[in-house]
Amino acid sequence: MPKSAENPNGYSANLDDFGNTSGFNFGLYHGASNTLALDLDDVERARKVFEELTDFQLFDWLESEQRAEVKSPKPNRAKLLFKLPAGFQAPGVKQCKKPKAGKPKEYDVIFELRCGDGAQDVIVGEHPDYPGQRYQFIGNPAAIPEAPPVLLDMLQHWDAWKPCFDSALGIEPKPPDIAPRQPQPAEQLAGRRDPIQAFNQSFTLADVLTRNGYQQKGRDRFIRPGSASKAPGVAIMRHCADGIERIYSHGGDLLNDGFAHDAFDCFRLLECGGDFAAALNWNPEITQHNQRLHRQEQAGIAPELPQSGGERPGQAEPRQSAAWQPFPLIPAHRLTAEPVAIDWLLENIIERGSLNLLFGEPGAGKSLFALDWAFCMAAGIAWHGCRTKPVDVVVVAGEGHAGMARRLKALESKYQRQAPERLFISQRPANLIDETNAQWIADTIKASCANPGLVIVDTLHRNMDGDENSSQDIGRFIANLDGFFKPLGAAVLVVHHSGHGDKQRSRGSSSIRAAMDGEFSATKDGGAIVLACHKAKDFEAFKPLQFSLKPIDLEWCDDDGEPLTSVYLVHDGEAKPTAKKRKLSARDDAILTSLSEAIAAHGVEPTAEIKAKFGGFDSLRGNQQKIVNIEHWRELAYKAIVVDTNTEDAKRKAFKRCRDKLLNQGFTVEYDAYAWRIFEW
Repeated sequence: MPKSAENPNGYSANLDDFGNTSGFNFGLYHGASNTLALDLDDVERARKVFEELTDFQLFDWLESEQRAEVKSPKPNRAKLLFKLPAGFQAPGVKQCKKPKAGKPKEYDVIFELRCGDGAQDVIVGEHPDYPGQRYQFIGNPAAIPEAPPVLLDMLQHWDAWKPCFDSALGIEPKPPDIAPRQPQPAEQLAGRRDPIQAFNQSFTLADVLTRNGYQQKGRDRFIRPGSASKAPGVAIMRHCADGIERIYSHGGDLLNDGFAHDAFDCFRLLECGGDFAAALNWNPEITQHNQRLHRQEQAGIAPELPQSGGERPGQAEPRQSAAWQPFPLIPAHRLTAEPVAIDWLLENIIERGSLNLLFGEPGAGKSLFALDWAFCMAAGIAWHGCRTKPVDVVVVAGEGHAGMARRLKALESKYQRQAPERLFISQRPANLIDETNAQWIADTIKASCANPGLVIVDTLHRNMDGDENSSQDIGRFIANLDGFFKPLGAAVLVVHHSGHGDKQRSRGSSSIRAAMDGEFSATKDGGAIVLACHKAKDFEAFKPLQFSLKPIDLEWCDDDGEPLTSVYLVHDGEAKPTAKKRKLSARDDAILTSLSEAIAAHGVEPTAEIKAKFGGFDSLRGNQQKIVNIEHWRELAYKAIVVDTNTEDAKRKAFKRCRDKLLNQGFTVEYDAYAWRIFEW
């Protein structure tokens, strides 16, 4: 309110004054009202911080009917108001912020907690940066909700939370060093088992931490026992150079020694008082095995080694002999002496020892094809007229574990036989960019499969802890497939996602496709699914095949007695030609692309109103769809527009014409200052 002799502070408790703010703004003084504002300067990044570090569901609050919110006309902004407990010592303003790229002394504020004397917020009035646009108060000012405990904890223990915020935002002074490893007794002894490696294979970091009183928050963070705050100051590092997961701690516990620790280190520090020798003896069987080898060495008894046909017991074949070839060569005439038949595992599709890629958009059935092929090969039955060779098949399943049993049950119905004993499914994803992980999987396959023929990696993204756009990371991934799976005599099928903008290519580095012997795609064409071959290195590619999904009721029932359902693929013959797609001019396509770029940079979740008004957001793909303020789109589109008279007015008109065209032809949707794309799925 305007200050006056009768009202020198400009305070008001009259609700009618909310609608009478012409020429001035109505503010909330937090010290006098004992309130707290959660000021979200960047809603999307704030959401990620809260999701990673807390159980506070930011979007649930932003959509709650009980919320008190000051809605800003600025995009990607929000402000929630809460009531503080009586007697709470409000510390003032606390900022979570991140240095700007290339400008370390300037910051982008992610969110603020504003309370106490000197802190106030405009709740009704005009925004200073947007003339004519006003703040909107949502909720009942007389029923502001109580502040969630986690926000109170942040205010009381900000110094404990700040390193967690920095870590969640990618702000680290420098990556912590890996804890130095002490030498082990008789470490170079042939045949020795490494107790540290065995421990890290047997127990996860979460296993060790939770049994020692650490409370898990989200996937990768923990609150230390006895912590005065609820800040999850212990975090898992999943990108160490050697592929081993480690943790580092910001808190006041034994793990906060400036180093990153693997599961064995955590066990040593938390359960063995730091005693390295005691920790090494965690498994009596391994200890006894190594002690036996040590005694044999001391007594001069050579360990038992594999023997070749002509050598004497205990005598290794010399490396210099003609029989030993570290890099074997073969004369060319031996290759041409006899015709070499292709050893098909799945006729005209998968060759033994080959490396293959099957990609597709979400919901296009790529995993259904892979599992169908696996079922038929392991059972030794034909797949829609294509003969198979009976082999052991291993599916390294990185996602979809919950639906795997239902899909297998559907295939049992399709082929009227039980799931084959030679088909094996992993219970967790792998990290195939890491040699140690790849070696573990290869060893497991050798121990479980008498005749390994096919290894399916479903999907690349979930089974590679690296960057699929990096040729270096993909190179390591492919090298491990070649180095560990091909020596088993097995073919490899990698299931992957299609490109974001082009469904006819796989996502990520072009080196993925370059490394493949065969490349296949599954795409949706209206109600049909089309399987196509894009690369056939040593055979003729088959013509595109058309399939449909057949839903079935399973023998299993849910808790309400209703039958569970699943689907399988039905072959409908060769794919039918599709109608020509709508064509866009180069300018229109560039402006449509700029919408995708704006969504990637500034996209937000659709509001409840938009979800209710427009369909498609409840589908698997639609759940990932974001919308963007049209002004963000305009900013990027102007950079792509080339006009004869390079004026603001000319670009505005060109942008308006293109928007109308994209809207009318069904490429985009616009509503309430927001826009988003319509994809053909």
